[in-house]
Amino acid sequence: MRPQESLSASDVAHLDAVRSACPEIAQACDLAREFTDMLRQRRGHLLRDWIQKAELNGPDAIGIFADSIRQDLHAVAAALTLPYSSGIVEGHANRIKTIKRQIYGRASLALLRARILLQA
Repeated sequence: MRPQESLSASDVAHLDAVRSACPEIAQACDLAREFTDMLRQRRGHLLRDWIQKAELNGPDAIGIFADSIRQDLHAVAAALTLPYSSGIVEGHANRIKTIKRQIYGRASLALLRARILLQA
């Protein structure tokens, strides 16, 4: 899903061969690239149109993905539009869970607290 401009000539040739061999792959590729462009350029206002196109014309797997996006449309549209991210918070939660897994059954809550605070 790299940008089209960053593909090498051999990558473009391979992609064209696969796309011409199977029209369903070509549709999936087009829809995935369109979604990726929406994501990179923060164009959440185009999401409803993309979902409709994916459900009507796309392969089954893309249609299922589009349906799951429709179920939480406002949150996904906000993620594609707003500059805010919960990435830092998610990173801390992941770090804490990893530490918890490492000391499960071996140490007390006091040691868990100390490791979390010392590794911050």
